Amino acid sequence: MKLNFNLNNLTGSILLIFICCSAVRYQTANSDTVKNVIDHVVTRLYQDLTVQQLDAINDRFILNFLTNDEKRTLATKFWTFDVNVPVTVSLMRHTKQLEIPFWIKESGFKKTGLIVKNEEYDYEVWQKDFEQGKVELGINGFDKHRPVYFISVAPQKKSEELKVMHVYPSDFPLSVMKKGAFTYHDWDGLVLTEVPAELDGQILFTTVRGRAREAHLVDAFRKTITPSSTKPDQILLTISDDPKTTMDIQWRTNGTTAGGMVKYWNENEKDTLLIEASSEKMEDRLLQNDRYIFRHTSKLKKLKPGTVYNYKVGSENGVWSDVSGFTTEDLSNNGFSFIWFGDTHKSEIWGDMAQKSLKRHPEISFFNIAGDIVSTGLHRDEWDELWQHSGEVFRYKPLMPIPGNHDSQDGLGAEMYQNMFSLPENGPNGLPKEMTYAFNYQNALFVMIDATLSVPAQTAWLEQKLKTSKAKWKFVFFHFPPYNFVEPYDEIRREWCTLFDKYHVDMVMSGHMHYYLRTKPMNNGKSMNSPAKGTIYTMSISIPGKQPEWPAEDYAVKRYPDGPLYQHISMKGNKLTYKCLNPDGVVKDAFEIVK
Repeated sequence: MKLNFNLNNLTGSILLIFICCSAVRYQTANSDTVKNVIDHVVTRLYQDLTVQQLDAINDRFILNFLTNDEKRTLATKFWTFDVNVPVTVSLMRHTKQLEIPFWIKESGFKKTGLIVKNEEYDYEVWQKDFEQGKVELGINGFDKHRPVYFISVAPQKKSEELKVMHVYPSDFPLSVMKKGAFTYHDWDGLVLTEVPAELDGQILFTTVRGRAREAHLVDAFRKTITPSSTKPDQILLTISDDPKTTMDIQWRTNGTTAGGMVKYWNENEKDTLLIEASSEKMEDRLLQNDRYIFRHTSKLKKLKPGTVYNYKVGSENGVWSDVSGFTTEDLSNNGFSFIWFGDTHKSEIWGDMAQKSLKRHPEISFFNIAGDIVSTGLHRDEWDELWQHSGEVFRYKPLMPIPGNHDSQDGLGAEMYQNMFSLPENGPNGLPKEMTYAFNYQNALFVMIDATLSVPAQTAWLEQKLKTSKAKWKFVFFHFPPYNFVEPYDEIRREWCTLFDKYHVDMVMSGHMHYYLRTKPMNNGKSMNSPAKGTIYTMSISIPGKQPEWPAEDYAVKRYPDGPLYQHISMKGNKLTYKCLNPDGVVKDAFEIVK
């Protein structure tokens, strides 16, 4: 990759090469990477230290623990690029970071008196001159300091044209250092408010706050409350194809149990069928009591519609689970129901409510979660809590989720989310699979959108799904609510809500703001007197919450500042019945739509 910048004309024209930054997948031909070094270091730490010692390590200990080669990699392989002329690199380091990364002074960077500011943070400026050729920079530190450093680059001689080439990692575009520019792709609303004249107009290297995790070792080690074993657990149903004839089953075993299979049978027949699972090894290197597990997936096909199947999961020479069951979609359109949750955040309170909701509504066909399933999507111990608290509800009813900002965190994508769920791969081309998708159930269309990805990049796909659907009912799920009193989400309203108006989406379900809301039927930002003329927007919360402010919302029909709540929606014939309930089954909101 080659990026050409003429610094004399940066404000007029700039070539930006965008590479999708929704999931960080760094690649390099050099085996000496930051990731490899930290992987090896963590392995040695586990071998040499007790649990108490792991929790007490600091920067000084780590630097003494590292080999010289490892230090060299951590000091030079975090950010690299080539330049065609001698340059000055300016490094903006957050002033509140307690430990200055070890390599900055050692490599010759000098602290200046310059200060760069955005709306939240102040950065001190360090500078170093580099000759023509390769520029190599080091890690942000061994702590998880999220306002990671960023850099700008300029030629030492203003008359020379600077070319920046072979940027690693290449996931993030270069920009221009100036007021109003953003530095973090996972917080692009955080813009620079103060840029010294000496730096104005330079080449700005953008990044994500998640890079703080790449060398995180201080106060980093965690434990799971439910470590894996040879016995299958965390058994989960999802749907990735036609729900009349298919069902996907996922489960977990420990890192030594690689193989898996499902035995299943029609409840009314004697024959038992057997299908092998695909197995994927998952690592959470900082999870000290369960670093590696296997996640198994079996996709059952050629099932009979409207049929009850029993199943159990295990391995040929291993341990088997207890028997569970599910029902495939019926061929008729006699009606069905489902339950959806707002932010669940792996909460025990939500888990208790989920179990009660299934006992209260055993007829439902599936569950949905509108994002923020856990609080830190990169921590597998939080997913363990999610499955522990939810009991066995997802062994009997499929879960069809979408990710929220907490599941796809710090600009690092949602790889662990993707490993957890087997979902339809029919989303927009060029974007990560199983994040945005659509499925039909009886006469209803469900469009599930990952709003943490690019909004415009999904608009054409969304329109195609709505335009071509012949479903009586149309539902759309995504995490960020277009109607709320905190954030306007103008881009979502412009790109997506106009399509909901055009193709008459019945309901939109969201979360994120941690309160409950149901709007009037909305069309073009205006309230309508009938659901036939507009879309009803709902937002919910599955955990207790608190709103410090409670301003009026003219478009609101019903609001609650607190949870936990869940929503039950049923359709039969021309009637849709909606109920919002608390864990005790008390109806907090209800309405009907008749077509």
